[in-house]
Amino acid sequence: MADRNSTTADIGRAQSLFRARAAGRLLLACLAALLTGPPVSADFLPSIVRQPQRGIFLVANKSLADPNFAQTVVLLTYHGVKGSIGLIVNKSTTVDVISTLPELKDLADPEAKMRFGGPLELFSVRLLVSSPDEIQNAQRLFNDVYFVNSTATLRSLLEKGEPNAPSTVNYYAGYAGWSSGQLPTEIARGDWYLIEADAATIFERDSATVWRELVEKLEGTWVLIENTLSAGG
Repeated sequence: MADRNSTTADIGRAQSLFRARAAGRLLLACLAALLTGPPVSADFLPSIVRQPQRGIFLVANKSLADPNFAQTVVLLTYHGVKGSIGLIVNKSTTVDVISTLPELKDLADPEAKMRFGGPLELFSVRLLVSSPDEIQNAQRLFNDVYFVNSTATLRSLLEKGEPNAPSTVNYYAGYAGWSSGQLPTEIARGDWYLIEADAATIFERDSATVWRELVEKLEGTWVLIENTLSAGG
């Protein structure tokens, strides 16, 4: 009986040792993969913002079901005690800018299309302009990106010609708006991620895929919790 117990104990110790060695080999393999794999990009995650403010992006969470804002990226153009205002930057249309603003027929890009800026005042037009020079009568949102709420201002810019002409102009029909306290409530509920805005997302990246790309980067992180806490504070 003693021999049988001894044999059983030996087998148990051998199995434990085998499992420990297997775990060790797996750990070494994982470390090797980390050391030899491609470097992680410094901008793998967008820069997180803790509070809603002018000049940042709101990225809709997958759970946001409102048809006006599902799968949207919104650039805030105003946030204050009266509420919040923004432009959806990733919804294109097939409507020609010239057909909406015929007064710019000889100045605007004939191929330019209107974008859906939000569900409010759809017959109004607002603009985001990228310009290396300061634009008078326009609101600077961040870096070289300006919010223009006047076609007269845009016309004066387009008429100046290089080097003072804007580099890029996006035209938006309508805008998005929240009453006082509404946006912080939605953020606390988990409807939105808050991140720093960038010009490439507005003027260069494919509007059809930018929301999905941003959400894939943001998912699986503590970003949602951070935004919820900051909105509540």
